[in-house]
Amino acid sequence: MKKLSRMLCALLLAACMCACSATAEELTGEAEGYGGPLKVAVTVTDGKISQVKVTSHQETEGVGTRAIDELPAAIVAAGGTDVDVVAGATYTSRAILQAVDNAMGRTSASPAAQPEATSTAQDTLRHGLGMSAVGRLGPGTDSEGNQVYSFNVAFCSASFDKEGRVVHSLFDVMEVVTPNCEGTNLPQFSGFPGQGGFAKWDDAQGKVSGKTEDTEESYLAEFSTWTTKRRQGDSYKLGKGSWAEEMDAFQRFFEGKTVDEIEAWYAKACSDVNGRPLTAESTQSGDADKYAALTDEEKQSLVDLTTSATMSLRDPHGDLLTALRMAWEQAK
Repeated sequence: MKKLSRMLCALLLAACMCACSATAEELTGEAEGYGGPLKVAVTVTDGKISQVKVTSHQETEGVGTRAIDELPAAIVAAGGTDVDVVAGATYTSRAILQAVDNAMGRTSASPAAQPEATSTAQDTLRHGLGMSAVGRLGPGTDSEGNQVYSFNVAFCSASFDKEGRVVHSLFDVMEVVTPNCEGTNLPQFSGFPGQGGFAKWDDAQGKVSGKTEDTEESYLAEFSTWTTKRRQGDSYKLGKGSWAEEMDAFQRFFEGKTVDEIEAWYAKACSDVNGRPLTAESTQSGDADKYAALTDEEKQSLVDLTTSATMSLRDPHGDLLTALRMAWEQAK
């Protein structure tokens, strides 16, 4: 009996020693989420992921937060980030996976190996610059019934991986109007010297009053006032924020997709009338039928996107998709 007791004690002691020998390490990682920086804490026990927790984020409640609620457990169960993204929260899902990979990479990759991997990634990137110009009869007419004219030039600088997927993009648009446009701080073009000037809007009088100067000096000076929509910052407001903020949301949405995939998405999920992403409340001709034909996952993806961006991607205010296509054609 004493011998049996000693054996049981030895087994219990061995079990305790094994339990105590389990080592746990907490790592942290960060990636750019849909709404901003997203941080995770990853617990690794005996070399395996035992817990994943999102510690900080700015994602949309009920949309991006679905990935935050569901994905950590899936990563633990899979033992890594080779898991499916959460439908309707693709961007947040990718941010969580990237943040976990970043956390693990800080311990699993040697300092010598990291520069080589970075160099290889850079070698496979292709870069392009695209432009698209659109003229417009408008916006509207002035107080004398004369047509207002404008044009928009869209620019896109983009990087693509070896499969043609967008890695990073930066868009901007220059919108220029004639001086008879009411109450605008947009860049103006009065025409070339010797043409007699152009009708000029007077904010104080609330109507067109006189013409712009018709000199070489005024012609050259006009260009110094030109600036892009992105450079105008918060002064260029749209439905969900500034032009730059909405464009940034589209840029994040484009990442990981090819130009063909983006154009196919646009044809399927944006209005044929005004080029805006569809919503359940879209009222333009044909929009309701188009929206109804989408899958639940596609609709949820649009909900995720339109919380931050609803502006048009292709209309007289700028053809952004053609600029992206031109960037890709140059990159190839």
